[in-house]
Amino acid sequence: MITEEQRDEVVWLIGTSASDCEISLTCQVETSPLRVLTSVATALFYMNEQGIEKVSHRKALVKAGRAALKKMGDM
Repeated sequence: MITEEQRDEVVWLIGTSASDCEISLTCQVETSPLRVLTSVATALFYMNEQGIEKVSHRKALVKAGRAALKKMGDM
């Protein structure tokens, strides 16, 4: 259901530290909140599908997703 490019991005995100994951997504919120939201949803979908727990990464993804939603609400 996800493309190879999306999978590669997710693998890269969850291969970094949770802090780096959050920072890399949060930095993109100002310029492209929809892309961040898509990346968050894709990452969570992939992690669920593969049975990857990584609670700290999930929290970082959700935090970045909230920031993206907030930015989109303020536009």
